[in-house]
Amino acid sequence: MKKLIACGALTLSMAASGLGFAADAQTAPTIRTLSGAQATQSLPANATALLVIDFQNEYFIGKMPIPDGLKALKHTQRLVAFAHRHHMPVFFVRHLGPANGPLFAEGSQFAAFHPDLQPAAGDKVITKATPSSFVGTDLDRQLKQAGVRQLIVSGLMTHMCVSSTARDAVPLGYQVIIPADATATRSLATWDHQVVSHADLQRAALAGVADVFAEIMSTDRVLALPVN
Repeated sequence: MKKLIACGALTLSMAASGLGFAADAQTAPTIRTLSGAQATQSLPANATALLVIDFQNEYFIGKMPIPDGLKALKHTQRLVAFAHRHHMPVFFVRHLGPANGPLFAEGSQFAAFHPDLQPAAGDKVITKATPSSFVGTDLDRQLKQAGVRQLIVSGLMTHMCVSSTARDAVPLGYQVIIPADATATRSLATWDHQVVSHADLQRAALAGVADVFAEIMSTDRVLALPVN
């Protein structure tokens, strides 16, 4: 009994110090891992598309500024250049609200794409009104017509539109990669009058979607994948 108590005390001590969370990822495998999912080793150029979600001014100069938004934007610029270089289709997704609405008002400067991340000639623009890029749009039809099976998903916000898009993509038959540093989110008030920091919410959102729906890696790792 004394040994059990001592062991329990040690476990609590480790958790309190934060060491317990880093103990061993094998003790908390994702469903993807348990199902035998393998890490992506290459990208098929003719079957991969990049989704660039909601890099709009609302998240930079509007009511919902995202602390790491510019960092995510810069990494996404690299992904767009990579996709263009390999002739992969690029879809810019934007969220539009009513013209007199409080957020992403149609026709306002806040609904416009950030000036440093604009669609190029040949890029597609998808307009949505819900968190998922698939709901109420023809994105799935366009992707399937192009023969796309692999999606690289970047954008804002990680816990909302990025995650929702990934969750809807998998049942439609797509494999999803999310470059973690090409996404970002904001701090969020909770039901119990606390605040979840943007860093904690970012980590939790990526962990949640990685359980079943997406492979998470860095932008550097994506850019290093062979394209065939």
